Amino acid sequence: MQEFRPEKYLPDSNLWEEGKKTSAFKTPIFELVSIPKVSPDKTISGNFFKVESKDWVNVIALTQDENVILIDQYRHGIHSYCLEIPGGIAEKNSLLESAQAELREETGFVSDDWEYLGKVSANPAFMNNWCHTYIARNVYPHPGGQELDESEQIEVYQYPLNKIPEILEKNILHHAMVVAAFGLFFLKSGEKKK
Repeated sequence: MQEFRPEKYLPDSNLWEEGKKTSAFKTPIFELVSIPKVSPDKTISGNFFKVESKDWVNVIALTQDENVILIDQYRHGIHSYCLEIPGGIAEKNSLLESAQAELREETGFVSDDWEYLGKVSANPAFMNNWCHTYIARNVYPHPGGQELDESEQIEVYQYPLNKIPEILEKNILHHAMVVAAFGLFFLKSGEKKK
């Protein structure tokens, strides 16, 4: 076993050789593609599958009195409701515009104070995209309210920021991208569980 040295880590060197990708299945949200690949040492080869998607954005929206705006919506994948933060596919001209649109459309809130928090890879084993997290501070209601997609039904809640670790520990907040967003947030802010 070797000692890991971050300063010498080069994740984009000595990559596998790729052939021409072919589409196996396409939906409005993602495309499943097959790509022939060969390992650098030529001992492994074959067709490998990858799910391609646009990047995602999500938003930790904070009120002036340090409440987090949470949303609750039915999720088809787990056949259950899921408490989350606002987010979605990055479809606007920029990541920030996409985050601003998702906050307004899903919650009816807006903000004039935005900060980019960071990104995580969605699932690098078979997906190509990233999820980018923003913090929106001092959010306030937009006169137009929510502007949901025709397939969305979303309830909006406020919850104290200092109690978020409790609902993370209880798996009430369990969406991987939401958990990662709060991980980035608490690492950056240095806040401790109270």
